[in-house]
Amino acid sequence: MKKTIIFCLALLAFSPFIAIGQQGNQNVGELDADEETTLVFLREEEKLARDAYIYMHALWSKPIFDNISESEQNHMDVMLKKLTLFGIEDPVTDNGPGAFSDPELDPLYDDLVNRGSVSLLEAYRMGAYIEEMSVHELLKAIEETDEPSLIKSYSNVLAGSRNHLRAFVGHIEALGIDYSAQYLGQEEVDEIVGDFALQPSEGFAINRGLNDAWFNPDTKGQGFFITVYPDPEVLFLGWVTFDTVRPSEDVTANLGDPGHRWLTAQGKFSGSQAELAITNTLGGVFDSDTPDVTNEPYGSILIQFENCESGTIIYDIPSLQFTGYIPIQRVAPDQLGQCASPE
Repeated sequence: MKKTIIFCLALLAFSPFIAIGQQGNQNVGELDADEETTLVFLREEEKLARDAYIYMHALWSKPIFDNISESEQNHMDVMLKKLTLFGIEDPVTDNGPGAFSDPELDPLYDDLVNRGSVSLLEAYRMGAYIEEMSVHELLKAIEETDEPSLIKSYSNVLAGSRNHLRAFVGHIEALGIDYSAQYLGQEEVDEIVGDFALQPSEGFAINRGLNDAWFNPDTKGQGFFITVYPDPEVLFLGWVTFDTVRPSEDVTANLGDPGHRWLTAQGKFSGSQAELAITNTLGGVFDSDTPDVTNEPYGSILIQFENCESGTIIYDIPSLQFTGYIPIQRVAPDQLGQCASPE
């Protein structure tokens, strides 16, 4: 059993670092002026979020700002790829903190960092405000375009923004404060956050002793392989699961069950939490290098470990409109000693 787990971890952990950028060919149309303006704005809005969180992490040294600033950089990269795809000039001519081509973003950035500098609570509230604003702008962008590639990219960034909002609300509630909406309506925020606001596990830090197979005992036959890479502070997750509904009885597969599914996710970790981007790999054939596989963004995961033995996964998969909560525990306890005393 142990050798099998180690082999699976090695196999799953190796693949995303060499294949994550392979996206396949995309057929795109031509954007109108409004769609171009929106895409350009979203590229800089993601930069505004990244810069503000970098500032807050330097000021308050809280892991959430480090984690989410890295995620915002990934969102910036998504928008840049779309700008390149459609032949649009990148508005980010200066990647330094607080530098924007859009003149409306300069005073907004100054206001946000000034607000977040007042107290740690205000810093968390500032983060939640940014994510509410991001959710609003992304929903508006999705509604106003009919370009499939933009809708897919915006939807996946939106999944990340929703998880960011949940994370900030969890940190605010951990201070004993009820969160009130700041940009969206209260009902919309309540619908997003729901029961998914994870309060941070103070005093516990993700470490290589968490490398193991994890599962929810209530859902047999599925689970997660988790690998922690301490030096780049990256967590990789392989998710072995099933389709959302059982295939009909006449559907067959040459290998395995027709309902088998697997996804991967990876991202930055700091403290007890990690922000992961989900990837769906498709197009391959068993034990063959042809045809080429492609990887498509598929959603967002917020994972938190309460201790060496238990954790929580919040997933947000926009293509299915699925958001859920999975409590996880180790399949076996043999790595506990390494987790309790990480190198």
